[in-house]
Amino acid sequence: MKSPGFLADPAVRARLWLALVIGLPVLLFLLYIAVVFGLGDLFRRCPPACASNNYDRAEMTGADFAGAKLSEASFVGTQLDGADFSGADLYFANFQGANLRAANLQKANLRGALLTAADLTDADLRGAVLAGARMQKVILAGADLRATDLSTVFLTGADLRGTIIDDTTLLSPKWRLVWEIVNGDDPGKNLAGADLRGAYLAGVDFTGADLRQAQLQDSDLTGADLTDAQLDLAALHQAQLDGTTHMDGKWRLVWEIVNRAQRGRSLAGADLSAADLTGAVLYAADLQGAALSNAILTEADLRQADLRGADLRGATLVHASLRESLLTGADLTGANLSDADLTWAVLTGLIWDTSTTVAAKWRLGGDIVNRGGAGMDLRGRYLSFVNLAGADLAGANLSEADLQGANLEGADLSGADLTGAVLTSARLVNADLTDTRLDGVQWDQANLEGTRLPVGFQLP
Repeated sequence: MKSPGFLADPAVRARLWLALVIGLPVLLFLLYIAVVFGLGDLFRRCPPACASNNYDRAEMTGADFAGAKLSEASFVGTQLDGADFSGADLYFANFQGANLRAANLQKANLRGALLTAADLTDADLRGAVLAGARMQKVILAGADLRATDLSTVFLTGADLRGTIIDDTTLLSPKWRLVWEIVNGDDPGKNLAGADLRGAYLAGVDFTGADLRQAQLQDSDLTGADLTDAQLDLAALHQAQLDGTTHMDGKWRLVWEIVNRAQRGRSLAGADLSAADLTGAVLYAADLQGAALSNAILTEADLRQADLRGADLRGATLVHASLRESLLTGADLTGANLSDADLTWAVLTGLIWDTSTTVAAKWRLGGDIVNRGGAGMDLRGRYLSFVNLAGADLAGANLSEADLQGANLEGADLSGADLTGAVLTSARLVNADLTDTRLDGVQWDQANLEGTRLPVGFQLP
């Protein structure tokens, strides 16, 4: 078979070959982009003209969209009560704040749809595809969710009261539990450790319920009755309460502490035992004699707090800041102070033992101020920023010790060996250093006001 006459021309053949060499890679690249970015869905979804439809805040009560191609359409704030969307393609459609009361959404494709704060009261969602849909704060009261897969749906703050579900409804264990709580005659007396974060629990009767260690962060508890509920170690951070929420005084105080930061809060003698006070701002708080046994104070701000005589047995103070706090008479038996900051904290008279988890330098500092450190071998020990005010360290061996930033105000260091010690930024006001060996000491920025130094000693 002879080739067409025009192909006999070498120039034509060359141009065709060049077009093929250049065009084929470009075509393959475009196909790759189409696959990666899901452009193949264009064959399934409605055309661009449809996808760009904007029905925001329109009055469309009872509208008929059955089987319509409306992927990525916008219905923000639209009145769609009684509308028919059965079998419609609503892929990534935006129904934020829309009124869909009694709407028919049977077998509708709502994959990835935005339904935040939409009103779906009495809506029919049987068999609807909701994978990846966002339904935060949606109202589903009376909605029919049978044969509906909600296992990957965001339901934070969703109102599930009266929602119709059965064994064909796929719900995560968390949201099925929430449904059972808001729809059951008994909301559940044993909810210890339950994950109720972000749950809509308004008006629920939790009287006497066991909510120990329950996660109630961001939950809506407005109008709920928590009288006599056990809330030991329950997390109440960002939980919504109002004047109609009934709660024992102790737990309302805990809620106020973790949600309303306040400097210098007066909490002397307060019962905060077994309270989850994670991250609480208790800066300069008066906590004298407060009951804080078994409380969680992880990452709490207790700077300059007055904790004299406080009961902190078994408390968790991991990463807590106790900088310049007063711990005189505080009971820290069994407490966990891992990575806690005790810079310049007053350790005099505190109570702890081997069951207390605390960094070595703070424990050593506590031992020195409470048991005395006279004549102790403290060579090379790390005591930076420890409060050793008034400590008896007469004759102690502190050579090469790190005392940077330490408070040694009024301390007795007479006859001690401080050879090569680091006293940078240390406070030595009125300290006694008579007859003390001071060869090679680092004094930079140390406060030596009123310090008694060896006769004839000259600072470098």
